[in-house]
Amino acid sequence: MAEEKDEQQEPDMEEACFQIISTVGCAKSNFIDAIQKAKAGDFETAKSLIEEGKQTYLEGHKVHMGLLQEDAQKMGSTKVPLLLVHAEDQLMQAETVRIMAEDLVDVYQKLADLQK
Repeated sequence: MAEEKDEQQEPDMEEACFQIISTVGCAKSNFIDAIQKAKAGDFETAKSLIEEGKQTYLEGHKVHMGLLQEDAQKMGSTKVPLLLVHAEDQLMQAETVRIMAEDLVDVYQKLADLQK
């Protein structure tokens, strides 16, 4: 019976991991696209892409928080599959790229303003 319970939880964990990977991957793409738009001088689109990326990232973050809350309720009994480690890695990479994108958009904006 315990094995059935683990097997039933595993697809949910797998689905959550893929949802995290998918959403934060899309967010990271938005952040990278924002940098390229800013580099090209399209600051309005760059800022819009960052905001869109933040919203998409938040979806993955919510799934991750749900996993953390579930684990906390079970006092750390959740198995940590490699897929979850990868999902968390992608989550953190997207956050790092967001921070860098926001800063680079600002830098490109200031450079453009100086060139006017």
